[in-house]
Amino acid sequence: MKKKIIVVGAGGAGLTAAVAAAKKGAEVLLLSKTACGDANCTAYSGGLFSLSSGTVTPDDHFRRIVETGRGVNDQKLVRVLAEESEKSLRTLADWGVTLKISDSGHATVRKSAPSEIMGGGGLTRELTAIARAEGVSILENCAAMKILVGERGAEGLEWVNWKTGKQYRSPASAVILASGGGGRIYSRTDNPSRMTGDGYALALEAGLSLVDMEYVQFYPLGWKDSAFPLWMVGLTILDYIPVTDDIGREFLREAILSWGLSSGKEANYFARDKSAIFLSRHERQGGKTLLHLEDLGEEMLTIPDVRVSLMIDLPPERRTGPVELSPIQHYFTGGIPIDTGGRTALPGLYACGEVTGGVDGASRMGGNALTNIVTFGLRAGRFAAEEAAEGSTGDIAEIRAELSFLAPEGGIRPREARERLQAIVQEGLGPCRSGEGLRRCLSAMEEWKGSFPPLKAEGPMDLLHALEMKGLSCTAEAVAHAALLREESRGVHFRDDFPEEREEWVSRILVSAEKGKLKATREN
Repeated sequence: MKKKIIVVGAGGAGLTAAVAAAKKGAEVLLLSKTACGDANCTAYSGGLFSLSSGTVTPDDHFRRIVETGRGVNDQKLVRVLAEESEKSLRTLADWGVTLKISDSGHATVRKSAPSEIMGGGGLTRELTAIARAEGVSILENCAAMKILVGERGAEGLEWVNWKTGKQYRSPASAVILASGGGGRIYSRTDNPSRMTGDGYALALEAGLSLVDMEYVQFYPLGWKDSAFPLWMVGLTILDYIPVTDDIGREFLREAILSWGLSSGKEANYFARDKSAIFLSRHERQGGKTLLHLEDLGEEMLTIPDVRVSLMIDLPPERRTGPVELSPIQHYFTGGIPIDTGGRTALPGLYACGEVTGGVDGASRMGGNALTNIVTFGLRAGRFAAEEAAEGSTGDIAEIRAELSFLAPEGGIRPREARERLQAIVQEGLGPCRSGEGLRRCLSAMEEWKGSFPPLKAEGPMDLLHALEMKGLSCTAEAVAHAALLREESRGVHFRDDFPEEREEWVSRILVSAEKGKLKATREN
């Protein structure tokens, strides 16, 4: 009898885990909220990896990750990442993924990218094809609702097809969460629309804690002008055209050099946190950050670093003057704690990718997101298939029940509720925080939860938005509680009232749910 593995999430982590489990002989069911392989952070990434290869040894990679993470990383996870990163990528190449590994500690999948802005889109599409070829059953337009917990731990999953409204339950030998982060709690984010923290809420509801949730990475440069897409601009652009303040001073470049770094490209790997906080403080003081597109000549657009940094087409009519930039939410370094096999504290439940916490610590090194999803996606899929309980688990069954969060009549549209929450989060949980601001933010969230009637769904998208509200709410509260407890500044977490890193805070913060309320505590 084959073991049944359910994987939640169809980005790079989920697809890698699904294929790894299938290759171990498991029967794999993969749930995707959208078309498989498309609307996820892997697809919309730059398609670049940092790893130990060539002149970069595993010890080099390990040291850089821990230094960037300010010493609060789970070093067992970091050691696995550093030692297995190249091997993991070569496994994908053996499967048929198009990638190129350099001798300087980097790799890319951009050759197969369908567009500049979807640098990882080729990777997810190739992995989707490989998953189908391995016999993985893919259910699209399905949102996970609940992990079924029994005597042996995670024993299955409940989900809903948001296009039809039908609900289902399936027993399983093991469940793998690979649902990504929660960037959509912010109004300014470069994350796809479905990154709503679903996995965080599922884990909390199943009795697990979250770790490092205060560490939300903001990319330093993102388009602010409404004529441009809500998207990031790579720091490497500093090496080619001016990025200045209001009076024409290349102030960010000066700051990067003062930190001992040589270029925007180097800052992209090792100083995203400092750069985002620096620009956020500058903006709060009334300053602007301007990208001088008028200095971008046609010949520059042929330079790969420039095209990767800009990620969008810029015809001459869009290059007539400076354009304003501002930090934009980019990545969650915190999430579900795992061990080196992708195991969570709940037997039978595994996790991989951005939904997990521990690898990055207080700040993620550039290029490590894709390395993380591949390395731990492989391990989670393999160990889940090897360790899951034997025996029949049963078939998928339809559930006939009312969705309790929907109003039978009246109510408000979920999109309206989401936008109210995003406004609260954008104001209170940005790159620069304070105790007063965080308490105000938590109070506003409590008022938000009690201020509107039940949600109404007038169509499939309303139902999807309603299903996502739990993840958004849990994620926002978890970030706020953890950020309030950490009375120091470390990595991507900056407190105006505690602007220095403090030795006594070299510890991790856990967020858990008790009687329906979240609380943050320091790990023993």
